[in-house]
Amino acid sequence: MTFFNKILCSKKLFIINLSLVSLLLGSFLTTVIYTGCSEELGQVFAKTGNDLVRKDKDALSSALLIQRAFRNVAKSIRPAVVSVNIIVKNVQHRDPFRGFFRDFFGPRYRRRQRKKSKKFRPVGSGFVVNKKGYLVTNYHVVKRAKKIKVVFPDKREFMAKVVGTDRETDLAVLKIKPSGKIPVISLGDSDKIEVGDWAIAIGNPFNLPGTFTVGVVSAKSRAGYQSAFQRFIQVDTAINPGNSGGPLVNIEGEVIGINTMIYTKSGGSLGIGFAVPINLAKNVVQQLISKGHFDRGYLGIFLGKIDKNLRKALKLSDGEGALVNSVIEGSPAEKAGLKEGDVILKINGKKIKSFTHLMQIVAGFPVNKVVRILVLRNGTKKVNIKLKIGKRPGEEKLSKKKKTTETWLGLKIVSVSDLSERERRRYRIRRNEKGVVVHKLTSDEYEGGLQAGDLIKAINYIPIYGIKSYRKFIKRYRDRKSFIFKIKRGGRTMFIAINS
Repeated sequence: MTFFNKILCSKKLFIINLSLVSLLLGSFLTTVIYTGCSEELGQVFAKTGNDLVRKDKDALSSALLIQRAFRNVAKSIRPAVVSVNIIVKNVQHRDPFRGFFRDFFGPRYRRRQRKKSKKFRPVGSGFVVNKKGYLVTNYHVVKRAKKIKVVFPDKREFMAKVVGTDRETDLAVLKIKPSGKIPVISLGDSDKIEVGDWAIAIGNPFNLPGTFTVGVVSAKSRAGYQSAFQRFIQVDTAINPGNSGGPLVNIEGEVIGINTMIYTKSGGSLGIGFAVPINLAKNVVQQLISKGHFDRGYLGIFLGKIDKNLRKALKLSDGEGALVNSVIEGSPAEKAGLKEGDVILKINGKKIKSFTHLMQIVAGFPVNKVVRILVLRNGTKKVNIKLKIGKRPGEEKLSKKKKTTETWLGLKIVSVSDLSERERRRYRIRRNEKGVVVHKLTSDEYEGGLQAGDLIKAINYIPIYGIKSYRKFIKRYRDRKSFIFKIKRGGRTMFIAINS
């Protein structure tokens, strides 16, 4: 290696070493400076944040007051909220393959039955409403229960029995025999709540006792999905499986609703929960405690919606009145003088907003109570009527009641109002339909093609509105030789001729 090459290599080595030293020195200085600055900046930001909080004392004070209110609600309500645990009833299911396997294996074949668990499992929540040991929960929580046990937050356990249930509102009352004092929750007034009010749910979702969640009232008077007698408070409070039957309370610690169901696609809360208003529940719960069942008020009418055109013709404002489509014979409404086409405007001075609103109000009246009804008749005249509230029959009794019938031309006819809910669904006939229904063919003398379930709308082009107009037609035209029936079958209009 030449002298020149030695010098060049030593210079390269020197430059490399100098670069490495500079890099290490720079990294060290950067770390020192950054660390020092970070500590100073952190102290500045922390000081600034604390100063902001301290300076806005009013906001901090308000937040602490709300926090204190939540704590007070939790302390007063949680001790009275129980976990409802059940052992499910044994349900005998018919084995569809039993005959097949017995034929194949012989009479010795016995299919193994899955053993039912005899352990209590948590299914919902409930809360104490008086010191005698009465608790409220949902009907769907206990409807399959063979045995019921409630567990308080202090770990006390009591066996409970069902005092009464009401499927229409999904409510149930339980009774325990308390040993010692038990906490009781005070009931509020759900009619006073407004959208935006605090809504607090307490219950046992996913078997997590005493879970406390907070939200607001999202909407009021949501229509029921399973019954015309239901209406709900909608909240965005987190409600999950296991919350059913637990209380929904306001910021004052008063029950405003009973958590009942949620809208979900995942099985958990999506911020859309529903609670039975406590004012709707009060009357039901009182009767369940005193009688074991709930008697609904009853008018004996079929109601219909008032569409935009009819509302305009009758000069009614939006959300005003309920239309009487038909009156059931022998009902309290018929005895009081209500007529088809009447629009019920007020009942006991309270404005009626819709037919569902009227049904809910009437259902809450005690049986035999006399009420004042204001109706609009013939679109012009307002009439005051006194009516004695009747007792609403159960669906089974309504379907089995004696029907008003008329037999002619081998056809047994009934009115639309005499059809049960099941029959209306099967024949696809709406409650407010005009006409009469073929209930049964009593003779094959007339081969006219009519069938059970046919809705007769007109005969010989003369409209048939109900059983009375049908009888009137028979009395006047029965001696004729041929008749053209205008009917509806399965939603389709048809014309059928019958020769007498």
